[in-house]
Amino acid sequence: MDRSEDILSNARQMLQEEINILQQNLHVLKKRLAQLDKILGSSATNAPTRTISDALIDILQSSPEPLATADIVQRFQALGISQRAKNPHNSIQALLHHLKKATPPKVFQDLATGKWYAPGR
Repeated sequence: MDRSEDILSNARQMLQEEINILQQNLHVLKKRLAQLDKILGSSATNAPTRTISDALIDILQSSPEPLATADIVQRFQALGISQRAKNPHNSIQALLHHLKKATPPKVFQDLATGKWYAPGR
């Protein structure tokens, strides 16, 4: 191995060791959180999580009329659900298309207007 490969190998090993330490710390913190939840009689870890898909379907079902993607994005952001996407519009539009392709479809798109709606509205 040449010198640069040694340096990269050592850096990789150091990062792996750091990951292991962080995972151990996370495990300890999760145990402490569980203890606190037990003392308080509640459990944040057992709370049902709401998926982005569920939120989108709820938005569409609660709307009296089909919605454009931009309107869905605004309503979604108003709910305060965190999203890691750099471009929420594109992310939500891609998810809508995924939900449209599900079997059975969970959302539908009006071919004439391009607006979205969900069954049960």
